[in-house]
Amino acid sequence: MEVNLSDALPLLRTILRQHDTILERLESLVLTLKHEPEPVEPTLRALLKPLHNGLSEAKDTLSRRDSGAASSTSAKKA
Repeated sequence: MEVNLSDALPLLRTILRQHDTILERLESLVLTLKHEPEPVEPTLRALLKPLHNGLSEAKDTLSRRDSGAASSTSAKKA
């Protein structure tokens, strides 16, 4: 699989933003777990939902790029 730099940079920026978001949410989770005597499952679910959505979005984006690359490769062979 060949990756162009112009294609990789936006993906890397997205990964960096997602990393920052994950870090913030994990820090919030640590604080919640340290100080909350209540069940933390609802808080945990709320914190992880955007992470799950972001990972799904990244997976879809990468899948589309892979299938697009495969289509263009097979078109070149024909």
